[in-house]
Amino acid sequence: MPGMLGSLDVTKVHWKNCPTALKGQYQGRETYATIALECVVDYNVWFLHASFGFPGTINDINIWEPSLLLESMLNGKHKQIDQEFTLDGKQFNKLFYLVDGIYPSLSRFLGPETDPSTNLDESFKVDQEALTMVMVCGNRSFFSHSSN
Repeated sequence: MPGMLGSLDVTKVHWKNCPTALKGQYQGRETYATIALECVVDYNVWFLHASFGFPGTINDINIWEPSLLLESMLNGKHKQIDQEFTLDGKQFNKLFYLVDGIYPSLSRFLGPETDPSTNLDESFKVDQEALTMVMVCGNRSFFSHSSN
C-alpha cells in the first residue's frame, strides 16, 4: 500500500518463568503472566520498531503514551522520513501506520473502516485486515525464533 510504513500493534507474550513477586503486575485477563511488545511490522515482516517489557496488565494505549515512536512523531523526527506519494489520484506527503480501533485519531494513523458503505470501502477493509494479519505473523515469527 503506497505510503504505509507498517502495521502498529501490541501483542502479549506468555512469560512462563515470571517470578511470583511480579505475577500480579504481569497477569492481566489471561490466567498467566504476559509481557507486552509494541511493534511496527512492514509487509515483508520486517520489524521497523519494537519496544518490549511492558507488564501484560496494561493495554495498548497505556503502552502507546510513553512510546518512543510517539515521541518521534511529536518532536518532529518523523518528518525526516516523510516522502510524497499518490493514492487514488491524490497527492500525500505524510507516511502512515495501519492501526486497530483502540488507537487515537492521528494524521499518521489509518484505522479500520468500521462501516463500509461502498464496494471500494469494503475492498479497503479486507485489504487492511489482510495487512494487519502481517503484524500477527511477524509477532509469531519473532517469538518462535527467539525462544530457541
